Amino acid sequence: MLFRDNIFFNWQLFSSKMFYKRNIFFVISIRALLTLVIFTFFSCRENILSSKNPIGNINEPIKTKSFDSYTFEINASKITFNETDDTELNITRADVLVSVKNYSSGIVSITVIGDNKLNLYSLSFTGNTTGQSAKITNHVPEKVKLEFRNFSGNFKLRISKSN
Repeated sequence: MLFRDNIFFNWQLFSSKMFYKRNIFFVISIRALLTLVIFTFFSCRENILSSKNPIGNINEPIKTKSFDSYTFEINASKITFNETDDTELNITRADVLVSVKNYSSGIVSITVIGDNKLNLYSLSFTGNTTGQSAKITNHVPEKVKLEFRNFSGNFKLRISKSN
């Protein structure tokens, strides 16, 4: 009996050690697999923004809207499209600032449309412009109409509350 009990005891000890080793192998395998998945999906990104391209990906506009300002920016390359966008502003005194940098071709036209469908500001650009500005008073700039025709360059429009 003693011999049999001793063998049984050793077998249980051996089995628990094997189970432990298999369990550790399973846990390590799962951790390695999760690490691989995380690196594959989250660390690699196409079209990473460089310091030379602060606006964003090419031909993808960035819009920023708040209660007192509206911004539209795009790094364009031979883009042609029309867009009318709500500014979501509720201000009656505003500054309009437009800039075109790194211009190489095309034309961009902007029209700021106010309450009662009035054109508050309208201008077209066919070259570099830094800080073209205007003031809007006594009307709410409700919409912005943008027209790009074969335009290449960095365009920025900002409408913000005047002091």
